[in-house]
Amino acid sequence: MVFLQDTLRGKMNKHGIMVADEGQKSHQAQKSDRMKRDIVLAAIKCLHEKGYHSASIKKIAEASSFSQGALQHHFKTKEDLMVFVAERVLDKSLRLTLEWISENTGRPLKISELMRDWWANQMHSPEFIALLEILVAARTEESLRSKIAPSIDVYAERTEEVISDYLKVCNTSIVSIDLILTASRSMMSGFVMLDAMFRTDEEIQLYINKWATMLDLIADNPADKLPN
Repeated sequence: MVFLQDTLRGKMNKHGIMVADEGQKSHQAQKSDRMKRDIVLAAIKCLHEKGYHSASIKKIAEASSFSQGALQHHFKTKEDLMVFVAERVLDKSLRLTLEWISENTGRPLKISELMRDWWANQMHSPEFIALLEILVAARTEESLRSKIAPSIDVYAERTEEVISDYLKVCNTSIVSIDLILTASRSMMSGFVMLDAMFRTDEEIQLYINKWATMLDLIADNPADKLPN
């Protein structure tokens, strides 16, 4: 499983994403960042395979190459680790979205293409499933919810901003953009958490494709066009 390696805490890049500045870090700081990255990988693996409540600090340490004591040197509690994991996954999601838009700038695109890519490379991934496990737990764990809420707010704001800028090229209204993002997140999260237990990957992909096609109709609706 590949995890974004340059989103450990460091400097802010032009897109507002935290990235590591390895060239200016001491050897010890770089070693610490690598250890945190490996711990995050182990945490994602445990969350993906075992779920939030079974992903204890002990089991995460066992899944990594470090002792429980070494792990807790960096993350005193499970909650601290879960907050850090959530931040890293959100950073990755925003970065992948920005990269996709950058790579496709300059050619006519459909919103359906972005949604299909979003599903295949982000939401249908161990990292995002791990994030959903954390978010579901935060529903009843007030302390966890309060700690991850600011990161969720920043992510939602930045994601809407960059996708809005992209869709404005097609003269799509803000109303449609909000509808597209809200409905797509809710539906895809449902596929990950619920439908995956009862439907095959092929069936879910068919629904994703149909939804993506419907999004093009929403985006192309003349009633939602911005005035010239």
